[in-house]
Amino acid sequence: MKLGTKLGLLALGVALGCTVLWFYLARQVDIPENRTAFVVGFLGAAALGIAALVKGAGWMGRIAAVVAIFIGLLLPFTVGVSQQEVPSNAIQVGDMIPNFSAPDDHGELFDSKRLRGHPVLIKFFRAHW
Repeated sequence: MKLGTKLGLLALGVALGCTVLWFYLARQVDIPENRTAFVVGFLGAAALGIAALVKGAGWMGRIAAVVAIFIGLLLPFTVGVSQQEVPSNAIQVGDMIPNFSAPDDHGELFDSKRLRGHPVLIKFFRAHW
């Protein structure tokens, strides 16, 4: 097996490993505030993919390298452009729930007033992409 093919497969492995870990943490609502390690991992996968193409990977290595480059550049880009800041007027633990209404999962109107007097957990989450 050519060195370029090995590098391409390694690049794809790194890219997929970082991606799986990212989405696992996103599902757990546990993406770290400092995402430098993820950015380094993704960019490292892209660099390995480029090195694989330069070294002359076989067809399997070229496909793996191109996918790794795409993943390795796309996710750091989306992380970089989706800066999330908590506004100063954000709801805090212990605050009263604001009045709002919206359709629920069954298409019926939900009104927050029905929750008065009950403890409520409201979870708004965006996975930083």
